[in-house]
Amino acid sequence: MSTDTRQLFSTTVGGARLNAAVTRLADYESLLWSIVLVTCLADVLLTTYGLRLGLTESNPVAAGLVGRLGALPALALLKAGAVGVAATGWTVVPDDYRALIPAGLAFPWTVAATANVFAIGLALA
Repeated sequence: MSTDTRQLFSTTVGGARLNAAVTRLADYESLLWSIVLVTCLADVLLTTYGLRLGLTESNPVAAGLVGRLGALPALALLKAGAVGVAATGWTVVPDDYRALIPAGLAFPWTVAATANVFAIGLALA
């Protein structure tokens, strides 16, 4: 059984535009996983630093865990869980769409790390 879904879904799920975007994204899958690792680490470290400066965690689930476990263990647990779910999803998604998994982690974590930089900058000003 082939996992090549380009022909199977070309007219039913997004058509040619989706296929072209997914094909381009697949060329950068290794880079996207690298970005996931870097932004995950940046988000954890910057969030921990921000909390030490007196900033607050805006995610209620993360805030609850930080209150119970401490910043670093809670954030590490949350990130490990997210990467675990993503890795599991990566194994079951058709090959053509696998690059969407790291892109789905890299984008919000890049935004979160960038927001942390700005929040810390404002707190230090």
